[in-house]
Amino acid sequence: MKKRKFLLTGLTVVLYSSFFVGCEEPKPEGMPKLHPVTLTFQQEGKPLAEASIRLLPQFPCTWFSGGSTDANGHAKLVTHGKYNGIPAGKYKICVDKFYSEGDLPSMDPNKPTKPMIHYNLVETKYTLPDKTPLEIEVKEGKNSFEPFDLGKVTKEQLKAPGT
Repeated sequence: MKKRKFLLTGLTVVLYSSFFVGCEEPKPEGMPKLHPVTLTFQQEGKPLAEASIRLLPQFPCTWFSGGSTDANGHAKLVTHGKYNGIPAGKYKICVDKFYSEGDLPSMDPNKPTKPMIHYNLVETKYTLPDKTPLEIEVKEGKNSFEPFDLGKVTKEQLKAPGT
């Protein structure tokens, strides 16, 4: 009897699991085939964690792609923020890693605060579309890329436009 109950429980788990496997949100109409890509980023030979990665297609494309790096500097790229992979083609890569110092404004006029200052910890040449030297070409099938080294850690203050 115990053996039969175990088998029945196992069968139920398998059936429920198979029902939910592949239950991913359907892709939008017209979205091209997406190819899985993971990129690795380093700075001063160490993994670059918590960086934002933007891909700029060098071909006509209405789908935006990018990702963010994990503690090991790996970024799994997605399209439209949720679909795994990116369309085939050539891309420029922009990388940002932000850091802030200071205090948020206080509602108490008697409480002194240090003004909030924002910094990018990646050299400007890697953050701007017209300056970045970082490029990849994604092809059908498996894609493999060497880690990207972004040089020295910097602390460039971000300024408001027009200042």
